[in-house]
Formats: sequence, C-alpha cells, structure tokens
Amino acid sequence: MKKILIIRMSSLGDVLIASPLIRALRRHFLEAQIDFVVRKEYAEVIRYNPHLTNVIEFDISTGLVGLWKLRKKIWQTKYDIILDIHRNFRSRLICWNFKNLFNRKTIIRTVRKNYFLRFLLVYFKLNLYKKFHGCVIKVWQKYLQVAQPLGIKPDNLGIELFLNDEAESVVQILFTEIKSRKWKIVIAPGAKHFTKRWPAEYFADLIRKFFTKYKSQIILVGGPEDREVTAQVTSTIPDIPVLSMVGNYTILQTAAIIKHANLFIGNDSGLTHVAAAFKIPTVAIFGSTVEEFGFFPENPNAIVVENNRLNCRPCSHIGRAKCPKKHFKCMREITPENVFDKALDLLLHTELHT
Repeated sequence: MKKILIIRMSSLGDVLIASPLIRALRRHFLEAQIDFVVRKEYAEVIRYNPHLTNVIEFDISTGLVGLWKLRKKIWQTKYDIILDIHRNFRSRLICWNFKNLFNRKTIIRTVRKNYFLRFLLVYFKLNLYKKFHGCVIKVWQKYLQVAQPLGIKPDNLGIELFLNDEAESVVQILFTEIKSRKWKIVIAPGAKHFTKRWPAEYFADLIRKFFTKYKSQIILVGGPEDREVTAQVTSTIPDIPVLSMVGNYTILQTAAIIKHANLFIGNDSGLTHVAAAFKIPTVAIFGSTVEEFGFFPENPNAIVVENNRLNCRPCSHIGRAKCPKKHFKCMREITPENVFDKALDLLLHTELHT
C-alpha cells in the first residue's frame, strides 16, 4: 500500500481545484493512503472529500516552529510519494533535503509554474504560452501533470466540493424562506486584490436592474474580509431587499448557498470556483488577470467577461492593490449593462434547457 502526500496550503480556489488530482490518484491507487496538507482556514474545503484518507491542517500562526513540527510528522509517516503542488517557501522547506537526510526512495514531484512565461506576459506583454504549450493549460491540469509519471490520467469530470449535512440544513432553511422569488442570484463582490474586484457601484447597479425588472432575490456572499466592499455595494441601494450573508457563514455554508442558486456572479476569486464545483450558471468578471494564468472557471455553464481591448493587461498574475495606470479600465469599461445582458441570457438559456 502506497502512502501519498499532496501539499497545497492555500488559498480557497487553489485548494478546491486540486480535487481532480485527488480523484485521479484515488482511482489509480485504490488502496493507497492519500493525505493532504492545507492551511487550517481552508481545511473544510476538502475535509469531506471521500477520496482522501487524512487532511493535515497547518496553523500559519505557529510560524517556523509549527512548520518544522509538520515536517517532522511527514518524515515519520514515511510517504512513498510527495506531490508539492504549491511550490512556495513552506512547501519547499517541508520537502528540503528529505531524501538525503533519510536515504529514502521517496518520490518528490513539484508543480511547474512557468515563472519565465508569466514574467514575459506581465512585464513585456509577450505571450508565449500557446507557442510553448499549444494551448492554455489550466491550473488544475498543471496539478495533474505533476502526477502523470505515476500513470495518472485526467477524467475531465471537473472539480468537486463535498458538503456536510450541517451546511446543507442551514441553507435549506434559508431558501425555504425566500422560495417565492423568481430567481435566486448569488453575488460575491469581493476578491483579495483591488484590481480583481469589479467596482462596488457597478454591482449595486446590476442588483438594481435584476430587482427592478424581475424581483429577483439577491444574496451577497463572502468572507469577513469582504464586509467593507459589501457595505459599499449595499449603501447605495438601501431600498432594495438584499440578503447579505457576508462574513456570517462558514466556507461550506457559503458553498451550500451557491449550490442552490439559479445564477452566480463573481470576480476572479475562490467562490467562483465553488460555483464551478456545482456547475452553477456563472458570470465571472476578470480584470487585471487573464486566461493564460489558468484560473478561468472549469464550468461548462460559465461565461467570462473581460476587457480585451487593453494593452496593459495583465498587470499582475494575482492582482494589485491599485491600478498601475490609474484608470482601471480593465474593470471600469465592463459596464453593468454588459454583465446584466450576459447574465440574463445565461439565466434564460438555463431555464430553456431544464
């Protein structure tokens, strides 16, 4: 029986899109021990994944001492295979000198991040991704490539998120109370970095359009860090009964809310990948980031809205605290009317085929 360890510490979306790799490993190694190392705050994203044996949580507040204890625990477990799909300082430290210290035959493989291609695209707008790879390789595909030498093959079933009964029950009560609305539209206005967030006033305008024309129930979701931007959205539409769940629910409860929505609208953020896990019709708004970085949602029911008329995109692969050109056209030129029209088309198309 093999022992396999996957390392991906963060963040929400990155951990979630590791699910095709987890599933493929389980399919290939039916009896293996398959463990996953993740930061404590993201552990619930994979805690109920039936393909995993153990979820090993790392508390980032414990610093290097905690990381060294984690490394020691991994030594003692004697894994046959370690797949580092994070490849940052912490994951490198865990794997550092592992084989030499213990004279083991442990297979250690790391993800390829294409730093040079990314550098050329961000700073010189020289796009060589398709020249080198023939197509855009999504991040979940890069994760699978790490395990290809082990005989792993993709199944193209998309990403997965498994909920617990508690999350489902909380949301069932919520949706029972608002079932009379024509559409339940879940919106996530937040994102970690400013240049990945569509303007708050645009979200407010979009909400007004859906409520005025269709009396749709709008539900806002996000974590505690999204409360400020959510307040900016709701403060300009006090007359519209928006239901804000931002900062009040766990990740899994928020995922359950998204699962029961008719439509999801969000930025380039982790919750957009949550919607993809349930194949929810989605409008994803991308600003400073582009498809080549591999984070377009793996969702057959998703539409990505972006401004392709700019020569300053991308300005970063993860987003910035402010627009370096000071105009923020990558988001500001995506109008509420544009997003509304695409969202409405998606809703009507979904209704027609269900």
